[in-house]
Amino acid sequence: MHVISESETRGARQSAGSRSRAATRARLLASGQSLFAERGLHSITTHDIAAHAGVAAGTFYNHFADKRALFRELANDAVRRLEDRIERACAGITDMPERVRAQAEALVGFAADNRDVIRMLFSGDADSAKVESDVLNELAAGIEDFRRRAIADGEMSDDLDPGVLSHAVVGMWARVVAWWAEDPSQVPPDTVVDTLTRIQLFGTHPRRSD
Repeated sequence: MHVISESETRGARQSAGSRSRAATRARLLASGQSLFAERGLHSITTHDIAAHAGVAAGTFYNHFADKRALFRELANDAVRRLEDRIERACAGITDMPERVRAQAEALVGFAADNRDVIRMLFSGDADSAKVESDVLNELAAGIEDFRRRAIADGEMSDDLDPGVLSHAVVGMWARVVAWWAEDPSQVPPDTVVDTLTRIQLFGTHPRRSD
């Protein structure tokens, strides 16, 4: 018969404590996301988040320095997941029109699956403006880097400045998904994808097909 040692008992307690801490942190993140999406960063306090998560007010500070730290963690996680989704959607696609459509499909799909995140990030709350700006800058940097590499490889022309283009595209993305995520029933997702794709490929005045 195996006799449980003191170190095994201590390890089990530590493991259970780690799981409990992780579960509490997850509840705080979920509560923050829900409340930020509903009321904005400015209107929410750490006490609100703790109460919504079902933990003591002081417990919040065992995990986050303040509400802005929690908000930024949610934002950073959203950017990572969106970038990963776009990267997977575009993997192996070299045809530019197909790639642009794949990006739009990934973006709209992410917005449909994460409406609270979109509403939280683009709420128009003045307190969240800096984080929103950082999110858009990071997304734009990825597009700019891809376009500069494509130009260097001779796959794209250099008639449009990559920096200006990347911020124009991301600005369009942000405004459209923020508007659409408020009420996805107003326009079918395929229409959003098609419109974003056509604007990127042909501008706002595409020629009619014969």
